Order: sequence, then C-alpha cells, then structure tokens
Amino acid sequence: MLKVVLTGIPSSGKTSVINSVVERFSEQGYHVLVVPETATEFINSGIAPVGDNALDPLVFQELVLRKQLSKESLYEYAAMHIGNDKTIILFDRGTLDGYAYVKEECMDKVLKGAGVRKRTLLLNYDVVLFLEGKEEYFTKENNKARYEKNAEEAADLRKNLLNSYLGHDNLRVIQPREEMEDKQEEVINIIANMLGKPTRIREQKKFLVSGVLDDVLKNYVGNGHVTITQSYLGNTDDSLEYRIRKIDQGSDSSYHLAVIKKKENGKREILKEKILDEKEYEILLSSKSSDTLTVEKERFTFVYANQYYKLDIFDDGLMLLEVNLTKENPDLTLPEFVTTIEDVTNNPNYTNINIARRKKEDYDKGKNNSCRGNRLLR
Repeated sequence: MLKVVLTGIPSSGKTSVINSVVERFSEQGYHVLVVPETATEFINSGIAPVGDNALDPLVFQELVLRKQLSKESLYEYAAMHIGNDKTIILFDRGTLDGYAYVKEECMDKVLKGAGVRKRTLLLNYDVVLFLEGKEEYFTKENNKARYEKNAEEAADLRKNLLNSYLGHDNLRVIQPREEMEDKQEEVINIIANMLGKPTRIREQKKFLVSGVLDDVLKNYVGNGHVTITQSYLGNTDDSLEYRIRKIDQGSDSSYHLAVIKKKENGKREILKEKILDEKEYEILLSSKSSDTLTVEKERFTFVYANQYYKLDIFDDGLMLLEVNLTKENPDLTLPEFVTTIEDVTNNPNYTNINIARRKKEDYDKGKNNSCRGNRLLR
C-alpha cells in the first residue's frame, strides 16, 4: 500500500492529476482509492468559514481535521481488507493543509485538541506531492467551494502550505507546465518510481558548505527544521548499513530504521524503511555499533529554484548541502545564501557512516592521549 498526498495552491491541477493517476495505474492492475478533499465536502454541504452563517475559521479547521483523520483511517482499513497488494491511496489534500488558512499557533492547538502531533501526521504519507500553479491559471469555475478571492490571495497561501510539509523526506515540488499532460506524467513517474522496485536508489548531489546567511535561510526554512540523532547498529559492514534515527521537529519526535546497501557504483539502495516506536528504538540503540559514534545534526529543509534542499549542520560544525535531482527537474541552481566549497557527491569521506566512524576514531585518540597524560601526572 502506497499513501500519496496531493496538495498545492488552488488551480494547480490536482483534479486532472488525480484522474490521470487513477487511469494509468488502474490499467496496470493497481487498485487506486481516492480520498476526496474534506474542506470542499463541508463547504458544498453548507458548512463554510466564509459567507452567510460562516463558522469561525478555527472551528472549521477543527471539523476538517477530525473528518480527515477519520477518512484516512477508514480508507487505510479498507485498503488492508480489499485483498489487493497493489493498492494506492491518493489523498486530495492532507491533514496539515489547515496551516495555510489559520495561524500556526492556532492550528497547533487544533491538533492538540484532536490528540495528534504534527510530525506523526506528516509521516502518515509515503510521499507528498506539492503542485505549483500560475496566477493566470486561477479559476473558481472547476470548484465552487474555493473561497480564495483571487489569484493573489491564493498565492499568499503557498508559503504556509508548503511550510507545513517541509521536513518530509519524500516531498516533491511539481512545477507548472505549459501542457497539463507533462505535469501529469511527472507525477505518474514519481509514483511509479516509488512502486517500481522494492528498493529505491538515492540519486543526490552533495556539497561541502563553508558558510550560510542565517537570516536569509530562515525565510525559506519555516518549519523545515529538525534535529537528527543518528546511530548505526553493530552488524554494519562496508556494503550494508543498519541505521536508526531519532528526529525531533519542534516538540514532536519520531523514530526510524533504515537498511541501506552500498552498490559498486557508489549509489545507495534503501532495502528497508520502518517507523519505530520509542521502545523499539531504545532496544535497537542498545545494539549500537562499537566502531561508530552517534551523529547529531541540525537539518534545514527548504525549496529553492524549484528544488528541495537539505542542509545538514553537524555538531562539530561540518556543513553539507544535499539535493535530489529528478529526470523532470534536472537543473541545479545552488542557493545564493549558501557558500559551497566543492562537490563531494562521490567522496566517501562525507557519507554519514564514515563521519560516524571518524568521530569514534577521534574519540579513541583523545581517550588514549588523556590516559597517557594521567600516567605522566602520576
């Protein structure tokens, strides 16, 4: 089962994209479930945050969230009992879209009232597809429930909406195209890549960074800031990595296991990914590799020049910038607020596993030097 959320600004082509995904993958034997947009359902039934008899926007978002959570749970339950292993669930907007319409602190209270956490909701989706649009494409003709007054107001929502999904590893930003068919094909290709193999090959560029303009970075990052505590398990070897992570995003934490295979060409395949609970994480942590130390880093994720970037700042000051290039969006424009030194994509010294090994070597050297000093003092 693959869970895909389609979100984006109004008139970005969600309906057309959903229809094309259903058609293409149904032809390939997949059972595609489409979870309709909850806010539209409410507005069309007479429950709206604007107009006559309008609800308070915060109450409206509370209703949307609670119904969305219920629908997602029911659709997932149905998918598990349909009996078709080839199932895709398409969510027409997700649980975090409300952040585009009310203040962040207010939406945080809505989540708290519903007993859910933002990061937990974020990780419920396997991939987040954010559809961009153009002002000239804005229309209310294909959705009477759309309550943005004009293209400018709709564009104002973009930053908050995109910001709410930053931090997801599989966020993809789909740019406007002159032909809708090209946009549809890009989405289909992304989903096919997620489905096509039991493993995913990491295609990324990595750069060593010497400096960052913090004030400018903050304008792009928003909520795309997490703290990662990363460890490797004892059965790690040169070809296979067992990696566990604790990821803190605000007051929320999530726990992850990944099994990664290093190929001869230097690329890395993810053989397995799993979200852990805290207890599982602590149990695995007790089997930490003896030849590595835990890596701690701040990760800032942002969209710049139509690409999704990840800037990692390690606890020792090392800074690395990563970006995943795609066939549909192969052009690379490095952010002007980040000073890069060199391309280290194929340099093994800058893989996280080798950084963890070096930390252990440096620790052992310092420990040995400290012991020698103690003997001299005696």
